[in-house]
Amino acid sequence: MKFWAPFLFVLFSFVFFNFVDKASAGIFFIPSASEKHLKDKYIETEKGGGPIKILVVPGHENASFGTQFKGIKEADLTAELGKYLVEFLGKNKKIEPILSRTKDGYSAEFSSYFEKEWSSIEAFMKTYRLYMKTAIDSGIVKKNQIVPHNDASSNGAIKLYGFNKWANENNVDLVLHIHFNDHPDHAMNKPGKYSGFSIYVPEKQYSNSHASMTIAKKISDRFNTYAAPSDMPMESDGVIEEQELIAVGSNNSLNPAGILIEYDYIYEPQFLYPETRKVALKEMAFQTYSGIKDFFENSLTNAEKLSETTLLPHKWNSDMGEGLVGNIDVLSLQVFLSREGDYPSPGFTKNNCPITGTFKKCTVVAVKKFQQKNGIKPTGYVGEKTRKVLNEKHVPAVGSNGGN
Repeated sequence: MKFWAPFLFVLFSFVFFNFVDKASAGIFFIPSASEKHLKDKYIETEKGGGPIKILVVPGHENASFGTQFKGIKEADLTAELGKYLVEFLGKNKKIEPILSRTKDGYSAEFSSYFEKEWSSIEAFMKTYRLYMKTAIDSGIVKKNQIVPHNDASSNGAIKLYGFNKWANENNVDLVLHIHFNDHPDHAMNKPGKYSGFSIYVPEKQYSNSHASMTIAKKISDRFNTYAAPSDMPMESDGVIEEQELIAVGSNNSLNPAGILIEYDYIYEPQFLYPETRKVALKEMAFQTYSGIKDFFENSLTNAEKLSETTLLPHKWNSDMGEGLVGNIDVLSLQVFLSREGDYPSPGFTKNNCPITGTFKKCTVVAVKKFQQKNGIKPTGYVGEKTRKVLNEKHVPAVGSNGGN
């Protein structure tokens, strides 16, 4: 049924269109991925059923690396995050993660698939584009683009459609594309004006829309604990429906659930420094996995689970003050203060005070608030007395420690 859904959609659409007035036509793509089917399949794995198959696609590749900032390339970040995400997913025996690319290039599976199936992928792409054009021209489907995106190159588009075709043919349950954000007027090698994450899902008329949206909202709930949705116009909802992105099933070409995540902006400080980059990427992978697990297990029930993180517990051995950059102690401090309700402090937001491992005014103010609550002179500097209180706080060990 999943494979034939888009074809049945075309037949049904034209039959429906012949008997129903255009003005009354609604959403009638035949669902190809449902929340119930996915959850039932997850449960059936306990009885010997096949695992949930999740295809993880780190955005871009070595030859076409996406955006960059001060020598940090998007393709490198997505490859590293993808590796961590597959490690977390792989620890769950009910899930079979499939990684399309590492830092060394595409897996043998996909290198071979692109080489052998290039012509058939092109045909697949043209066919679905024709389906959509016909549906739009007939008034059956409404064209709806919310956020403008750069067009993929010709080769890039074919590879993206190739992932969709491969996922359809191999009974994949979820396709997850990993990216980092930027904005068009961003000056080279200077920090930009936006911060935060965004998650793209198929537009509501698409057959894989509902399941994709439900999973994405669970992931967004996890992200929202310590981060904020992008403050770029039109991305502030955090989860955005999209009709044109190939990764989530442009032209209704993807049967399984499809999600594209923009994990913050590439110029944000946590990615610039090697030490914080590693733990920040691992934390993002953990929160993504946790959101997926919440969807399948209905486990998102209380604030304690929402506050799970790889960055705590942590032991602070060194003093900290304004001016520190790329520091793991500061990164964990910011997460801890966020848990305490002190970061960001009143007057600041998660967008202008993101968790970055850089000790600036936001952290100074939050430390002062924490010190006042604990009977310490509010200097904003983390010295011996403040570290002692921090280290005495018993933080439940959750997730994986991330090497800290």
